[in-house]
Amino acid sequence: MTPDGEYLFTVYGDIGESTAKRSSTHKTTEQKLTNNMLKMYEEAQDAFNAIHKKSKLRLVSSYSVQQNVKPQGAYQWKTLDIKKPSDNEAKNLVVNEARNLNHNPKGSSVSESDFIKANLEKVKKERMDAWDEIQKLFNLIEKAQADRANASFKKVYDASVRAQQEIIDGASHIVDDAFHSFPNTLIVPFIIELDYKYNQAAKCIDVSIELTEAPSLKVPMKKATLKTTGKMSVRAKTQGDLQQDYANTCLSLMYYVACNVFNITPNIQTCRISLYTARKANGICWMEFNRNRFSTLYLSSLDPLLDMMGWPNVANLKVLKTTSKLDSMEKTTFENQIKSQITSLT
Repeated sequence: MTPDGEYLFTVYGDIGESTAKRSSTHKTTEQKLTNNMLKMYEEAQDAFNAIHKKSKLRLVSSYSVQQNVKPQGAYQWKTLDIKKPSDNEAKNLVVNEARNLNHNPKGSSVSESDFIKANLEKVKKERMDAWDEIQKLFNLIEKAQADRANASFKKVYDASVRAQQEIIDGASHIVDDAFHSFPNTLIVPFIIELDYKYNQAAKCIDVSIELTEAPSLKVPMKKATLKTTGKMSVRAKTQGDLQQDYANTCLSLMYYVACNVFNITPNIQTCRISLYTARKANGICWMEFNRNRFSTLYLSSLDPLLDMMGWPNVANLKVLKTTSKLDSMEKTTFENQIKSQITSLT
């Protein structure tokens, strides 16, 4: 099967073509090829018309310090590997010393029981005192290591808390960093350029999108449909189809960018998106989104053309009998209408 929907059939062996086409294997294979090719066309189309479906708005609660910053732990104290002296060990030492004295031919013999009675407590105390000193020194060393390690853990934790709080508060550098990374994180099948003006105190951001590369230059020029026979039909798109594609793509892009901008920081409560043609020669569309309502949208099933009417907007949108057409506007007119909209909302 070719990308243009042409079914190619080759018969090998003695079986006839008509017989081969009636076989269950042929029908199953043909249907599988048809479904796969239809899916390819749908995915190619969705790459433009369903850009917004790839994004998901984060819940404000997901930014909390508790969820995003975990304690770094604490230093695990070691245990002294020298056993505490026991009474039996002390007694054995005293007994051995008494026996050594009795075996010394140059010394006088001693009563083992008397020697133990006279020296056992002294030896026990000496050994315990020595062990206590070792334990104290060991504890001092461990405390110094624990203080140093825990101070380091706390420093890392405090830095993480501050960093997360800056995200929550919407510090300017957080927004700057996000926009600098957008060329690598936003997935769009054509070239765009973003500019923005952020007001942290007002919890508002204005974003302009420039279509450096017109989507119409890359959008699929053919579409596939399934015929009543179960076979696929591929034909060139009409002018109306292409106009509909352009409108869908532009609006889908705006919702996609808005969602990603909202996800930078929960401090952004209002996101205004302006869409321009290349070099900002003309305006295409402007919408003002607020986080509260945006959070109720199901982007995976949203139709931007239907939803946009629920937002403050500036657009030259013409809804025709079977298609919708989004015409560009002269830049000055476009921006003046935006100012009027914003003024009326404040």
